[in-house]
Amino acid sequence: MIKRIVIGIIPVILGGLIYLTYRTDSLVMFGWFNEIGLSDKIGLLRSNYQLQNLTIPNWIKFSLPDALWLFSFTYITLIIWENKINRESVFWIFFAPMIGIFSEVGQLTGLIPGTFDKIDLILLIIATILPFKFLTKLKSIKIKNV
Repeated sequence: MIKRIVIGIIPVILGGLIYLTYRTDSLVMFGWFNEIGLSDKIGLLRSNYQLQNLTIPNWIKFSLPDALWLFSFTYITLIIWENKINRESVFWIFFAPMIGIFSEVGQLTGLIPGTFDKIDLILLIIATILPFKFLTKLKSIKIKNV
């Protein structure tokens, strides 16, 4: 069980580190960090010469964190529901994937403000599928009267 929890938490941490290191400091979270006295510590990470001079593809900086967070949510939700998809669990298991995927499609259609990115959409779909692969063989997923 501990191994499963660690697998669920590591992507959140990795996505957070990508944000802290490579995203613009105009994001609201950096104001929060300043308010709680973490700006100096985060500044050390952001000013690390070696990290800042790595050639990181834009899809890692801008698309991967959301996919990592979605993977974690779906993975941990599947653990909580013991890989059972039924009337009670279906909403919770697919809540975050539907928001993520429909938000991206909404951007494509103009229903939601933002810029559609096909890489975002592809990574979100992969992040939705992978937890099922990690936790079960497709034959062992228990689906009951959804």
